[in-house]
Amino acid sequence: MKNTVLLITALCCAALFSSALAAENATTPEFKVLNQDSGTNISKMNLSLYSVINDFGLAGLGVGEAVKFTAPKAGWKIYGVLVMGWSEYNNTTKTLPVDRNILVEIRDKDLNLLYKFADAQNNYFLSMAPVPVFSGIEIPALPVTGDFYVVFYDRGAMALARENVEGNSSSFFYPINGQLVPAQFRSPKTNETIGTNWMIRVIGK
Repeated sequence: MKNTVLLITALCCAALFSSALAAENATTPEFKVLNQDSGTNISKMNLSLYSVINDFGLAGLGVGEAVKFTAPKAGWKIYGVLVMGWSEYNNTTKTLPVDRNILVEIRDKDLNLLYKFADAQNNYFLSMAPVPVFSGIEIPALPVTGDFYVVFYDRGAMALARENVEGNSSSFFYPINGQLVPAQFRSPKTNETIGTNWMIRVIGK
């Protein structure tokens, strides 16, 4: 991963500004991007790729990577979700992965469903290099107030980028027995708890 940080940055910028949503909104001052990751330069982040299937097996098809956000003001509207991930490409056989569905949900502070969207992962995360790309998923103007959650279900169709951090974060697994569970992992080397920021952001105004 460290050897490809410059490529990651280039791909992220290209994907961000080439997406219709980001291209239109990035130049409009009133639009705001919310993030719960460290916000540092992507090339300096401690990033890795993750899929819930790795830890949960088939049960992971119903487990999502959730991030908690807070609307800047009452009635703030979501217009898009930015997700950083990678749909695997076989460089040996030069073949693209089979289309499989991913799912995005927007939930309120009480985890009530506000919006749901499903599509094939290859429409957003294809890259012939083994690095994640940021991609914009458009959301019909959705008003939110206070805390809300974005839940992304990778369903084993692709790998979501995560930022490894110390301590707690605003990232979770959902649902585990119907509840949010902090996204934490054990270091195989030190057995210490590692916090995680799912690389998911929100565009709105």
